Parts: sequence; structure tokens; C-alpha cells
Amino acid sequence: MEIILKDIQVILNGRVILNDISTTFSYREVVMIVGSNGSGKSTLLKLLAGLFEPTSGNIILPGGYKDVSELTGYVFQNPETQIIGSTVWEDVIFGLENIGLSKEEMERRANYVLDLLELSKLRDYDPYYLSGGQKQRLAIASVLALEPEFLLLDEVTAMLDKNGKKEVLSAISKLREIGKGILVATHELNLFSEVCDRCIFIDKGKIVFDGDVHDGVKLYKEKVKRDFSEV
Repeated sequence: MEIILKDIQVILNGRVILNDISTTFSYREVVMIVGSNGSGKSTLLKLLAGLFEPTSGNIILPGGYKDVSELTGYVFQNPETQIIGSTVWEDVIFGLENIGLSKEEMERRANYVLDLLELSKLRDYDPYYLSGGQKQRLAIASVLALEPEFLLLDEVTAMLDKNGKKEVLSAISKLREIGKGILVATHELNLFSEVCDRCIFIDKGKIVFDGDVHDGVKLYKEKVKRDFSEV
């Protein structure tokens, strides 16, 4: 199963944010998306989440799908913006109620994702009192319960301490094992380089590298050094 982008351009408020983007995302693949602030990383994820349409170009979906949002689930940098339930269980159930599932199916999905992400023992807890890593895992669980084929993770470790980062990395490894496609926009290159299969480097709205993780990280670090040396 693949999502194919062909010649994508995104113009927002008169500014070109993404230009000439052509690439493919496959399920069972973890892709690290890197680039400086304002390069277009988050815009790419939001495009794939179906939050807006490309200005030009095509998003080619597998047969049977009409909208990219049917395939993807978006997780924000700050989990607290995505958590709305008064308990962990209610937070996971909320999205499932909105799509009209039966009680039995909601319980099956909620139990599955809470067990997968090691949150079952916290099901009756108020999310406010969870650690940062637990909150982010809950945000991922709530999206995962909707059964997207691809998870879009936007700087999901940026606000976490060392233990929280480890928890999220462990969650990503489990998501890969169950066959999900995962796209991670991040500045934490060393943290994600060992769990990702591919690196996409976006610079000024264009893909300048798409391939081996370690080669992509090396190229990006070299560019960062050049940029700082010119200041």
C-alpha cells in the first residue's frame, strides 16, 4: 500500500511552501523528514493529513480510497492539544464514538491500542496527571484506534524528557511491527536515525535528498554547519 505524490506544489497566503514534491510513502516503512524551521516539513504532514489540498500536482491513493485523510492519522507536537477525555479510556473512545462504531467494536479497538502502547493500567487516570511520554503515547493511541494505515508524527518528542523520548521510540517500533507506515518530522536526528528506514531532507520547500537515513542526516548536518558559518 502506497501514497504517491507527483509534482506537488502548495501555496499558502501567496507564499510557495512546497514545490515540485514527488515521492512515495509505503506502509511498513518509517520515514524521517528533516529540514530547518519553515522548510515545509509540517506542511507536508498536514497535506498528507488532508487538512488542505495541494495547489497543483496529484496525490495518488490505493484503490478504494477517495481522500488521503482516510489513510492517515496526524499526531501533534503538544499532546495536550489532542487530549480531550477526562480519563485515558474516554479519550481513546471519543474519536470512535464520533464515527458511530458499535460498543463492542469501540471496546475492542480501545483495549487493543491501550495494551499495545502499555497504557492499560492507566485507563482510569486523568490524562492531566500523566507524564509527558504517557500523554504522547495516549495521543498516538487515540489516533491509532481509528485504524489509519499511516501515522503522521509532527515533532512528537520535542517537548519530552529523556524517558519520554524512549517511550515514544518504543511505541514507534511497535507500530512498525504491526505494519503501519510512519512519517516523523523531527529535528532530533540522532534520536530517530536508528528506528527510521528512510530520510527525506526538505530545504526551502523542495526535496533535496530522499534515501538512506545516515546519508540524509549527514547531508543535513553539513548544511546546518554551512548556514551557521555564514552568520
